[in-house]
Amino acid sequence: MERSSYGLEELVLDSALSQISQDHSDDMAENDYFSHINLDGETPTDRAIAADYNVVKYLGDGYYATGIGENIAKMPTGNVIGIGYVSDDAESIAKAIVDAWMDSDGHRANILNSQYTNMGIGVAFDGTYYIATQNFY
Repeated sequence: MERSSYGLEELVLDSALSQISQDHSDDMAENDYFSHINLDGETPTDRAIAADYNVVKYLGDGYYATGIGENIAKMPTGNVIGIGYVSDDAESIAKAIVDAWMDSDGHRANILNSQYTNMGIGVAFDGTYYIATQNFY
C-alpha cells in the first residue's frame, strides 16, 4: 500500500524471508536486545546466508546487488509518545509500526527502494513490546 501510493509495485511476501524476519524478532524478544546485529555479531545478510537465502540479485546491465535490507521496530500499546494511542490488536500495531517507519528517512528508503521486490515480516512479543523485523530483497 505504501509503495503503490508512490507509483511503485507492491512487494511480494516471501515466506523464506518472513522466516528470517521472524527468527530475528524472536531472538531479540527472547534475549532482550534491539539491533540489526544479533548477539552472535551477524548482520541481516549474514542471517539470510545462514538460512540458505540467495542474497545476490541481478539488476541488469551487468550489475548485481548483494545483501538484504532490514527495518526493525519496537512498539508498545496504549498511549505512545509521538504516535498516539495504539490498541492491542494486530491492525493497530501494524499501522503504528508502518507509520513510524514511513516517518523515518532510512526506514522509508528501504520500503520505497525500487530494487527490492520481495519482503518478509516477523513479529514477536516480549511481554511489553511488539518487536517487528521487516527484511527486503
